[in-house]
Amino acid sequence: MPPPMKTTPPKKLQREKSASLFATTGKGNYGRTLVVPIQLWRKYGIVLLWAAVGIDLLVSKAGYPVLGQAISMICVSLYLAEYVSLRKAMCSFWFTMMDVFFREISVGGAHKVTCLDDGRAVIFACAPHVNQFLDPIVVMKVVAQVTGRHVSWMTAAKSFNRAFIGVIARALKGIPVVRPDDNETKGKGFVTTEGTKVYGHMGTQFIKDFKKGAVLVVKGKGSKRTAKVANVISDYEMELTSPMKEQREEVKVDKTQDFHRAPSEFATMSLTLAIFLPVAFFLLSIETQLLNAIGYVGAELHRTWPVMLLVSLQISTLIVSLIYTIMRQNTPAPLGHFTSEPNTPVPSLHDSSTPTPSPHTSGSDLDKTSPFGSRKPKTHVGAPLLPFDALCDVTEQSAYSFLPYVDQSEMFEKVHEFLNNGGTVGIFPEGGTHDGTTLLPLKWGISTMLLGALAKHRDGADGPPPKISVVPIGLNYFRPHDFRSTVSVDFGDPIEVDVSLAEQWKKGTKEEQQEANIAVMELIMAGVNACTLQAKDVETLELFRTIRRLYVPLGARLSVADNVALTQGVSYGFEKIKEEMQVRLFLDNCISYNNMLHQTGVADYQVQRFQERAFSKRQRTALLLTAVYRLCVFLIFGVLLLPWYVCVSPAALVVSTIADQQARKVNKRSVMGTWKVLAGVGFVPLYHCFTTSCIWFTLGDMAGLSFFFLAPFFGILAIVATEEGFRLFRSLRSLLFVLKNKDAGQQLCVLRESLKQELHSLQEEYHWLHGLDLDTKQRLEKRQSLTLKDTNFIAAGPEESTN
Repeated sequence: MPPPMKTTPPKKLQREKSASLFATTGKGNYGRTLVVPIQLWRKYGIVLLWAAVGIDLLVSKAGYPVLGQAISMICVSLYLAEYVSLRKAMCSFWFTMMDVFFREISVGGAHKVTCLDDGRAVIFACAPHVNQFLDPIVVMKVVAQVTGRHVSWMTAAKSFNRAFIGVIARALKGIPVVRPDDNETKGKGFVTTEGTKVYGHMGTQFIKDFKKGAVLVVKGKGSKRTAKVANVISDYEMELTSPMKEQREEVKVDKTQDFHRAPSEFATMSLTLAIFLPVAFFLLSIETQLLNAIGYVGAELHRTWPVMLLVSLQISTLIVSLIYTIMRQNTPAPLGHFTSEPNTPVPSLHDSSTPTPSPHTSGSDLDKTSPFGSRKPKTHVGAPLLPFDALCDVTEQSAYSFLPYVDQSEMFEKVHEFLNNGGTVGIFPEGGTHDGTTLLPLKWGISTMLLGALAKHRDGADGPPPKISVVPIGLNYFRPHDFRSTVSVDFGDPIEVDVSLAEQWKKGTKEEQQEANIAVMELIMAGVNACTLQAKDVETLELFRTIRRLYVPLGARLSVADNVALTQGVSYGFEKIKEEMQVRLFLDNCISYNNMLHQTGVADYQVQRFQERAFSKRQRTALLLTAVYRLCVFLIFGVLLLPWYVCVSPAALVVSTIADQQARKVNKRSVMGTWKVLAGVGFVPLYHCFTTSCIWFTLGDMAGLSFFFLAPFFGILAIVATEEGFRLFRSLRSLLFVLKNKDAGQQLCVLRESLKQELHSLQEEYHWLHGLDLDTKQRLEKRQSLTLKDTNFIAAGPEESTN
């Protein structure tokens, strides 16, 4: 019989806990003295807020306002530290930043995740990953809004080591993942290879640098050769698991990208300084003459210089911002033509050689020739599915680097335990950001997490196996890196894996484990494909969006989620009928229509409002009056918003310069949105405080305090007003186009109407919307059946959407 366990009385346990928390190591009883106040603080936290107000008022009344405010801030800080969750505060802040950066964050397929209310574990598989650190925050915001869950992201350990990003990742409960590519190290000496044999030359240290599982990397011009180490024999000899595999790497820097055309940081700063000095000298001279003329001399004259220098800086940066924007602008090239020759392939959403599996595919129904079947599954998250060109020995002594072996078993154990306790994990299975219009090959880490969590429960756990669902999420952006753009977050159908696959993965042979991984990856790939908008290239994607706009009836306004769903229906539907001659001719006519829109500078949503009577003399007079009215309204907007543009021009220039600089470093646009937000969060508060200080020094404390607290609210109003102003400007452009180009406007109107009729005839004949989500299809058909009222207005109004 085991001896009885000793129990600690509650009071004694409480005293021991207090002593352990607050005991001091030196002489004195400071820790014991602090026990009672800290206990009162934790038990009666509201007293801190009351004390903050009281102390501030009393001490300020006694003539020490600064001291009173300092004590008040300490009390409030102690209260927040104890009672406010850092994670919730961080989430609230970044969710607000997303609402500021994006004009609209739309949600599609929210009804598909109602089943998650039963407390099951969830893995959110998100793609495409085109907006670096903004993607996870957008998903977190939507998931919290729809399901009330907090998503813990699989985050590169390299990000945790960064000063600012690391703090955010820890506060948001991220899960660090060590990626071998992040730890690539240059080796000493040179190597040659012959089959699976590696020979070192001139001081190699194989025993120190390599161990089983590490990856040898030899880079050449336009290629990279890699192989995994099987055995280290000596400092000058080791064996590989297979001969070196060569992968072609043609890294082309596209100098036509806008961030490459933008001026450098040094050029921007030099130009700003060159404009600032004469502007500041001129304004200070004018100010001095005016103040002398009205009798102000001496000290009063010196109090105005901060505001004058601030205005000089704002004017100079506004001028540089205009130059900067003009230099990075680029007129898009006209779209190409679809050929009507039957032997020439039409740009398509998916490669027809790669079948898209059904979301309902089971492990036993897998196609053994699937794109995942020919690749060996990896046991770590950082193993990409990349096709290799050929086996190739290293015959000449070459420099090398290596990826150290990373044991991910501890990380996976934590994830498995987290999932078995009902946790929520987010992951981007592509493994990195990109600028493409199609998905990158998915990595195996997500299948290892899912099957491992299910298999761990089977190791003797009582009760039924836990429910773990993989929910695909599609991130569909409209201009993802632009301020005040839109994004649609689309949920796919939850994927549940049979427990037998986990048993097969746990106890099966290597081939059976591979089949289990393939089964899971096929299901996830199918689910992600179903909720993401993909195309072969940007031109094809723009074509699909044009067809979507042709299908939507006049006057109907779709949400961002419905726009994405309809564009997906267009892409999947036309994929099936792309070889038909009638479809080829229709696509070629759509390309011609798009080219006309680019050449005339008119948007499609503006053309669809053109009517026959718009070209009569009477209607042209009405058009002219409408144009004059809108021009007056636009000018009023411009005059009212000009001080705002002048005030924020330094911040706008700094944010744009930093974003372009970071994009140039990695040659990817996918970092631009992230750096715009990060630079804005870091610089805008500093600039706001600097501006407040200048106003305070010149105009007094009342003016400074008023600007400090009211400027953010006026800024939000200015953002909304700016958007309305741009809508007015776009509608004004279409009005002027109709007035100046009667024949071209009529030609666009007739061409669009003919394309619309042809599109509906194709729909009746081929039923290309068959693959559209049922709910979305019913909403669109209901809109199509509406009797649209005739409008007296022909040009698009400022309320029209541009998506």
